Amino acid sequence: MGREAEYFSKDFDWEKLKQEVESNPSLSYHFQPFDSNSPSPPSPSQDSQAWNLFHIRHSTGRFFKRI
Repeated sequence: MGREAEYFSKDFDWEKLKQEVESNPSLSYHFQPFDSNSPSPPSPSQDSQAWNLFHIRHSTGRFFKRI
């Protein structure tokens, strides 16, 4: 499958991301209130299945918390 994945709690600078989102009009939807007419969220069983698939795919990856 290739090289083992590594995941970090701080893979990017949050302040830089905030500036990018705030300055890009095409990303303004992130600031819109939740629309109750939008499609319903996934069911708990779909969420559970998604997490199970994630853990299967990434079971050998290393997770770190940077301080």
